[in-house]
Amino acid sequence: MRQNDIIADMKSMYGIQIMYSKTHAALDYVLSLTYGTHEQTFQLLPSFGYVLEKKNPGTITDLQCDEYGKFLYFFMSIGGFRTFMCPVIAVDGTHLKGRFRGIMFVATAQDGNEQVYPIAFGYGDSENNLSWE
Repeated sequence: MRQNDIIADMKSMYGIQIMYSKTHAALDYVLSLTYGTHEQTFQLLPSFGYVLEKKNPGTITDLQCDEYGKFLYFFMSIGGFRTFMCPVIAVDGTHLKGRFRGIMFVATAQDGNEQVYPIAFGYGDSENNLSWE
């Protein structure tokens, strides 16, 4: 549900007017109950990388944190890059907005069916040489 939908439902069902900020806080709370907090999700990254490598032969993952255990970089390359890819690889990055800012890096190629094939993904704290490496 969107925040405006919650406001309209509360008005029609209960006859009360609630503030937009209250609906935002309520949605955040429900999402954290359903999916866990962002901090809990980041704690699952090492397990995610391990299972990804075990279940997909040829997959490479790497997680780097600073000396305080704060997330810096995460890289994954899903196994299966084939020789029938076109010899051109596109590399790009995009800025992430929201509570946890950063950069998502992606490398893609084109397969024999002219479909985009993701080769690798990376997440970093900022667009700098260390993140790209």
